[in-house]
Amino acid sequence: MSRLLFSLPVHERPDIVREQIRNIDYFCPGSVICLHVSAIALGEKETFRALCAADNVLINPQSHETLWSAGIMHAHISNFLYAMEADVAFDKIVLISSNELLVKPGLADYVGAYDIGSQMEVFDTSNDWGVFRQDYLHTPAMQGFLSALGLPLFFGGQAEGQFASRRIFSQLARAFTDHFPMGPIGFPIEEVILPTFAARFAMTGVTVGLPITLCNYCNNLEMNADTVDTVRKGKGAVFARRIPRALRSPHIGASVLDTVFSVKRVPREACALRDYINGLMV
Repeated sequence: MSRLLFSLPVHERPDIVREQIRNIDYFCPGSVICLHVSAIALGEKETFRALCAADNVLINPQSHETLWSAGIMHAHISNFLYAMEADVAFDKIVLISSNELLVKPGLADYVGAYDIGSQMEVFDTSNDWGVFRQDYLHTPAMQGFLSALGLPLFFGGQAEGQFASRRIFSQLARAFTDHFPMGPIGFPIEEVILPTFAARFAMTGVTVGLPITLCNYCNNLEMNADTVDTVRKGKGAVFARRIPRALRSPHIGASVLDTVFSVKRVPREACALRDYINGLMV
């Protein structure tokens, strides 16, 4: 079993983040959680520090700027580097968001079976996903990053639920900081960096796991108690229609629910779905 470091960028609702910490502690005990409080929420950083205080919770002293859909990979990189600096013991890092929740145990065992986990969609101009754009591919920073990996193009995938070993993420962090700024770059690069690294390792024979989060922001899946129950059973499949110009889900229309441990989107407010998931923690 691996000891996991959850990298969690946050920008609002310290009370909801405290709930998420409790959720992680329940379904994945023994984990470490590192919070990156966005620069846009600096006024609440002390509240985060007070409400989320725990022996297994780190508050990253760095607060980088984050903007919606403009790239947040730098926040995860910063969390990883801070955990390394703090000499925290962990084997794998898992990238999560503040509007998802775990719904079943077994995550550490699943992640422990792989060195890296990510969706890997090859750059394809016939695909209408908004991240597969030539201008993103041909930026000097991206070309430098790809050149370092010996690749002609990048791969994409959902950001939530990606994971990697400490060793692999150390390489990734070095490649990222060599070519990209620690700030927004104008598109969600967290949906590119780890998928591209995963694809490069897969080309050498490494088996890549799937991300651990079932998301509905790219499709019309209704995230409700019935969906959560299906995920918890880990059998069968769920089906939904992709939203135009959105990313294909790695979990929709495939019998891979045994690889899913978290669901998104869970509103960052009191709601029936949040209450139902909280009710599972008994």
